[in-house]
Amino acid sequence: MAAEKARRGLDRVVVDAVADLQRRGVFAERGYRSPTGALGDLLGWERFEARRRVVAAESVRARIGIDGTQLPARLPATAEAFAAGTAGLRHVEVIAKVLDSGAARRLSPEVWAGAERELAGKTGVYTPSELLAWGTQLVEVLDQDGAEPDDGPPPQVDELRLRRFRTKPGGSLIGRFDDATMSMRSPPRSTPAPRPVTRRTNAPPRNARPRRSPRCAAWYSSAADSPRPAAGARCSTS
Repeated sequence: MAAEKARRGLDRVVVDAVADLQRRGVFAERGYRSPTGALGDLLGWERFEARRRVVAAESVRARIGIDGTQLPARLPATAEAFAAGTAGLRHVEVIAKVLDSGAARRLSPEVWAGAERELAGKTGVYTPSELLAWGTQLVEVLDQDGAEPDDGPPPQVDELRLRRFRTKPGGSLIGRFDDATMSMRSPPRSTPAPRPVTRRTNAPPRNARPRRSPRCAAWYSSAADSPRPAAGARCSTS
């Protein structure tokens, strides 16, 4: 018990130091984009450890407005429990997470402040995991109306992606189209176009019978009467 009390006292010192460094802009002057990254780099903390202390500094310590005026802590009841040693870093992190949820953001300021006081009052009774479950249920009960219904049409997704083959060149197209007019359809199988047939204008049709001149008609008539036609006798057709 004494060790836990000493650890929470050390956490308060660290949170005060982080809040002071943020107010003075020390992290930004050293080129860090976020306090979490600065603490992880300077002190060798894991990201979740640095993030936990940054959240506590932003939630339970006084803030400075744009005009330089001092503002109260974002979670005033939780700040009192943290200063008294009743709430630890994990409790502060859980309360900040619950009150930043979508259901909590829909609450009125008065109801939100009341929920924060209720959560802070349970830090001496519940473990951080128990407080998370209880606080989530509390916010859901207070958010009676729930999220506003979305009466608009669902957003359409029209996309086309190229998936490259791993073992050979090329790839395949993969598309998703919610619009019926843009839906993908399997293209018909391509068939070779018929080759154009060129026909000589002077050539007779393939099934047409050859015409015989009147002279040929006389020749056939004489050949039919003769048992053997004369050698070399021919008749041309046109």
